[in-house]
Amino acid sequence: MSKYTQQEKNGLYELTPEATAELSNSQYYNSDLAPTTVNERTWNAFSICNLWVGMSICVPSLALASSLVALGISPMLAVVNVILGNLIVLVPIQLNSKIGTKYGIPFPIFSRMTFGNKGTQLPTFSRSIIACGWTAVQSWVGGGAIAALIGVAIPMFSDQNMKVALPGNDGVVVGQLIGFFLFMLLVFFVAYNGMEKVKWVQNIGGPILIIVILGLLLWSLNAISGSGHSIGDVFAVGNDPTLIEQNGGFAFVFMAGLTGNIAFWSTMALNIPDFSRYAKSQKSQFMGQLVGMPIPMALCAFVGALFAQATKYTVGEALFDPTSVFYYVDNKLLVIICAFGVIMATITTCVAANVVAPANGFSNISPKKISYKKGVIITCLIATFITQPWWIYGSG
Repeated sequence: MSKYTQQEKNGLYELTPEATAELSNSQYYNSDLAPTTVNERTWNAFSICNLWVGMSICVPSLALASSLVALGISPMLAVVNVILGNLIVLVPIQLNSKIGTKYGIPFPIFSRMTFGNKGTQLPTFSRSIIACGWTAVQSWVGGGAIAALIGVAIPMFSDQNMKVALPGNDGVVVGQLIGFFLFMLLVFFVAYNGMEKVKWVQNIGGPILIIVILGLLLWSLNAISGSGHSIGDVFAVGNDPTLIEQNGGFAFVFMAGLTGNIAFWSTMALNIPDFSRYAKSQKSQFMGQLVGMPIPMALCAFVGALFAQATKYTVGEALFDPTSVFYYVDNKLLVIICAFGVIMATITTCVAANVVAPANGFSNISPKKISYKKGVIITCLIATFITQPWWIYGSG
């Protein structure tokens, strides 16, 4: 190996041409896993902020606080629980991001430092399989939104009685299944075209998702006002002792919620170098994540808590799934707008949080034979035909 394997530019390191030439023959090397050059690190704070806005604003994020309200926790404490959990997990995210930015390395290469070239297969493969499962689940949710859009144009596809039997679920709605496959193709297209395409989608999706979440906020406020209450009434609501006791007691429910909020981004805390390796500077990745992760998550918690209490006032039960409100309206334009919002929220989360990591992880198994693009193909095939989300949703 050359004596000087790295060169430094403004605190960022990259391989020298000589080191790259020597490493290219290694069985553990390919161009996708190779450290990025300084010139390839083009993501500024705005891009990284939009990455996190795109990942954070999704249906599961909204449900973090609303589900706690449904379990009896007060709306105020539910929001505090989400904010606290995300601030805790932000610490390892920021720490692991730093090395990705400094050396331009993805998570599989980062993990080799601890586990070695062979031992790294354990954490990277485990992360990949978990992500495949989430890819399937998120694509099923996004597929439902596509099915809603199709149903507006072709009503027969919104017929809940048109079902087909599949392994693990003998009542899969045809429109939902078609939507799932179409959404998976969309996920594949974005991820397959590389990180610049991911950045492009996030830069467009981020601002749109802020509008979507504000729309849900306005709906919740309108529902609360229509029920004769105010936002002050919502956050003056205390814990529901009966519900909390039914679910294991205050300490159990609150700590379970906190654990869930920490776990929500725990896998991203591991593979965040997959993205921070493209940051222009340490300041860009730090500020982008400092603004882009906790603030949207706090906003989602606030809106989720409002939504849960709004539905409690209007339908008599605190709902934790924001998409369930659409069952109470009969307006095609609203269905189109809401379906588009769910699609944008899900695609930005699914690609970045659930496809990039396994694509790199599968590539790490055999770098000479499996590229990042082949890793994307493997991920989508596993998510579609092995994980089988219709089985997950039908097994309960």
